[in-house]
Formats: sequence, structure tokens, C-alpha cells
Amino acid sequence: MSALKIALTVVVIIAYVALSHAALVIEDAFSIWRQLAVLMLIVPIAAFLCWSAIVTTKQLGCGKVLAWCAGLVVAAGCAWITFGFWHTLLTQLDWIYLIQHVTANTMLCWFFMQTLYGGRTPIITTIARSIHPDMPEGVVRYTRHVTIAWAIFFALQVLVSLVIFAAASIETWSVFANILNWPMIIAMFAAEYACRKHFNPDFRHASIRESVSAYLNNRNKV
Repeated sequence: MSALKIALTVVVIIAYVALSHAALVIEDAFSIWRQLAVLMLIVPIAAFLCWSAIVTTKQLGCGKVLAWCAGLVVAAGCAWITFGFWHTLLTQLDWIYLIQHVTANTMLCWFFMQTLYGGRTPIITTIARSIHPDMPEGVVRYTRHVTIAWAIFFALQVLVSLVIFAAASIETWSVFANILNWPMIIAMFAAEYACRKHFNPDFRHASIRESVSAYLNNRNKV
């Protein structure tokens, strides 16, 4: 990934976090910030549904015209639902963000956890083997423990998110779920790298960039 792409990604993440936090803490349910936040949440979902409709229609053997018509129908449906429930979306934005946060972290937890049983290879082990095909047994065990650690991390995200949402203010929850989200993930990466160096000092360690590239090159296997 080039420096420009990294910079743009960072800018997008910061903009998303800032807008999300501002929309949640502001008291006016119909402020421009809340309306922008709703659109920011809805547009990617609608785009994905439209794309899925187009791809599915093509796979069924229909032509491009019918495929694009299917996409337009889905887009029209999304627009109708959005504007029909616009008032609810604005007034219940905190619940929408909670559902999004809990769902995303639950899926990530399951993504790691489902590779730990049933004779499957832990996902971190698969990624590590794509870089180091002949890993010592101790390193293999370590990669399994890292997979467990990531599953626990995302499970705790869900648990803490629900507790804060129920017991504290929406401002406090937004700080945890929005502002602290990426710093916690970065801290998790840093802690894992420090543990890796400590427990396997004589093993050549892949950088985060190598690990990400390995995952992208082998994502169909994990």
C-alpha cells in the first residue's frame, strides 16, 4: 500500500470517527451532523446490496440490462425505506451505532474463533505459514494462542460495549466505541508483536505489513 493510500485511509477513519462522535453527543436529534451520520451508515449498505443484486442477477444468466435494472430496483427500495424511516433513524441513532459495533465485533470474534475447532487450522497459523512454511512446533502453538487472544479481544469489545451503553452516558460509550476503537486495535497489534519477540526471540518475525500482505494473498484459504 502506497503512502498516499495509507494517508487517505487515515483521513477517512478520522473523519468517520469525528462525525460519528459529533452526531451521537449532540442533543439536537435533527442536526445536520446526525443526518450526515445516517447517510454515512446507509449509503455503504445500500451500495453493497445493489452490487449484490447486480452480481446475483448476472450469475442467474440474465443480461447486463436486467442486472442493472435489478440494481436500480434495490437502490430505489433502499431510498424508499431510508426516507420512510428517516425520523426513526435520526432519533434512534445511538441504537443503530450500538447494533453496528456489536455486530461487527461479534463477526470478527467468530471469524477467529471458528478456526479453532473442528480440525481447522487457526487463522493466525495459516497466515504465519504462508510466510514461514516450516515453523517450529513452539511457534505453531504460539500462533494458536494469538488466534485465541484476538477472539477474546473482540468478545470483550462486545461485552464492554453493552455494559457501557447500559450503565453510562452515550458520550462515554461513543468515546469507547468510536474514539478508542482504533487505538485499542493498534495497541493489540503492538502487544502481540512484543509478546512474539519475547516468547520466540530466535525466530525471524514478520512485520505487520508482511502479515497483512500474507492474509490478503491467502484470504481464500482462511
